[in-house]
Amino acid sequence: MVWYNLGVAASEPDIFHRYFKVCGESFVESNHPAMQVMFNFAKKAFEECMKLSRDCEPLAHFALGNMYFDYYCYYSNRVKYVLPEYLKALKGKDIILKHLGKESLAALYTNIARVYLAMAEVSKAREYYLKAISIYPIDTAYEHLMWVELELGNYSGVLRLMKKFVNLWGEEANLALSPAAIAALHLGRYDEVIKYSKEIIEKFPESAYLGEAYRLITEVMIRKGNISEAVKYLLKDIEVCSEVLKIKNFPIPGNVPGAYYERSIAYYKLGITGNNTYISKAIKDLEWIIEYPRITNREVAHRNYYLLAHAPLACAYAKIGKFDLAKKILDKILKELESNVEFSGWRKVITKVFRKIYDDISQGKVPKIPHEIEELEH
Repeated sequence: MVWYNLGVAASEPDIFHRYFKVCGESFVESNHPAMQVMFNFAKKAFEECMKLSRDCEPLAHFALGNMYFDYYCYYSNRVKYVLPEYLKALKGKDIILKHLGKESLAALYTNIARVYLAMAEVSKAREYYLKAISIYPIDTAYEHLMWVELELGNYSGVLRLMKKFVNLWGEEANLALSPAAIAALHLGRYDEVIKYSKEIIEKFPESAYLGEAYRLITEVMIRKGNISEAVKYLLKDIEVCSEVLKIKNFPIPGNVPGAYYERSIAYYKLGITGNNTYISKAIKDLEWIIEYPRITNREVAHRNYYLLAHAPLACAYAKIGKFDLAKKILDKILKELESNVEFSGWRKVITKVFRKIYDDISQGKVPKIPHEIEELEH
């Protein structure tokens, strides 16, 4: 167990993480050589552990799956490197239960689900999250299951899960309040949207969902015709995102795509409230995402902003009358969805949405950004 413990100590997520490097590069190539040293050491430690103890094998495979998830990006790498380690660990689930207990076994199911969610295999993700919470209440299982249920349209289920999460992990309530606010918006429960969003703003000012909390309040204001309030909250959303993007040279590449994307949506909504100059700002941010795939074409918090950005960009082009350019953007991404193996999961989830936008634009319509595109950013 010495090698196992050394490997665990060397592979903690705060020691190395894929967000610090560009996809397809090593940590050395992305200018984090110390992280690569720790990754290599942890891998060796788990391999040595398996050589010395058969009883340790499932534990080591579990740990290798965790560290590979924090190293590799893309669908094919998840299939080739990450899932096999977890599934080998699952074959020894009795050993994991014996040595690490119910919580760790539930964590194994949670992490398998997390891989499927990163691959946009939403139904498989739901299957494993449900297995996890049937064994032990893992916070990340409840948190991510809310996003899965949201994507599957089970809005009432999202709200039930939110209540359970808040009861168990109230100090992290912002993680549940954001999907709950979106579910409430779908159900027309606007008072709840504002309540959950304001709780994020007031109690969790460092939350990754802060910008979206402002935007969700905006959506309610727009639907109620209160445009002046909508503008106020959108400007706060833009302020939050712009703070992230002030950092020069982007030391953590994984933080960049989401900030540009969220800000672009806020700019777009400002544009449709009456000021078309903001549409140009939205286009500028969205074009940046698409023009720098080395940084943006990756999974960030289970979403690929490079892929998603094509839809609002096409909508923005249509809004200013550039229908041919809008169709060109959609033609491009539809071909990528069809041909790129890394989009295998997304192909099933999002192709119809892109085709519907394309059909509307072909008919001279200016489509709204579909809710699937806004909400699938997490």
